[in-house]
Amino acid sequence: MDGKLLARQIFLRTLEALDVPGSVSRCVSCADRIVRCGDIEYDLHDASDLRVIALGKAAHGMLDGLIAILPEKITFSGIVSAPAAPENRHPGLRYFEGGHPTPNEQSLLAGEAALKLLRGCTAKTLAIVLVSGGGSALMEFPLLRCLSLVDVQQMNRVLVTCGASITEINAIRKHVSAVKGGRIAEAAMPAAAETTTMAAAPAPASTSGEHGRSDRQCRSHGRRDDAGEKPVVHLNILLVAATVSPLQRIR
Repeated sequence: MDGKLLARQIFLRTLEALDVPGSVSRCVSCADRIVRCGDIEYDLHDASDLRVIALGKAAHGMLDGLIAILPEKITFSGIVSAPAAPENRHPGLRYFEGGHPTPNEQSLLAGEAALKLLRGCTAKTLAIVLVSGGGSALMEFPLLRCLSLVDVQQMNRVLVTCGASITEINAIRKHVSAVKGGRIAEAAMPAAAETTTMAAAPAPASTSGEHGRSDRQCRSHGRRDDAGEKPVVHLNILLVAATVSPLQRIR
């Protein structure tokens, strides 16, 4: 068998076996309307407004994992940006098919929609942002309104082909983007904000810095689940308390 074809088959089979929703559920739980993220807890009785943003190649799986642990009758609004549409759409969410590795028009529309969603937050809002690989391209919005989609695309191509490290690339991105460098968290103020970040390897400091400040970390390493059937995704889950809020924390 051709080596390239074999490598592709191995890659696709690995993707099929990954348990993205389960990995989220292992780090985020909810019981009696108390959401637990690592060692931080939020009382949904005190949060009358729940807003969710999911972006990246694993956005749909992460969202499914979050919804699986939330109370059945809870309602929320949100924005989802992924490379393709999901098989099933959840009510209350707006979906965008962003571009990867180069942002497209849907990427910019998703970024604009996310900012509008978060700017309407109050102290009674709990905002949850789910970020996975490819999120930088799949959700974008220029900080300077004079920058067009073509400008953003050209800059992205130059950055990813110039030989710079991802840390160096992100250092530039956050200065020209309205949704990077902590600006997503800033837009959500005065809400309480939590971010879970998924990466295929231990996340560098710049990963958490794209959307908020890294405050808590829950690691889920590559291993088999309790049933011994599916390999668990090798992930770092970064739980970010991005803002200070009057929303009651239990501890």
